[in-house]
Amino acid sequence: MALLSFLENNDLSGKQVYLFCSHGTGGLANSVDIITEALPDGEISDNIFDCYEEEAPSSQEEIESWLTGLGY
Repeated sequence: MALLSFLENNDLSGKQVYLFCSHGTGGLANSVDIITEALPDGEISDNIFDCYEEEAPSSQEEIESWLTGLGY
């Protein structure tokens, strides 16, 4: 749970948080709920990038498009 440890040790209050995830067959499951609970004062975007682990190595173009859509 490296991500939860990071969230516990860093104050993201008032920060816009964008979720980026690769996963297996379970999809995002309840990850968004767990992260939302860990960041009660953070602003989690509904625009989440996720892909299956098998697709991750070939996702560069989709990731760049996602980032462009976010304004980066």
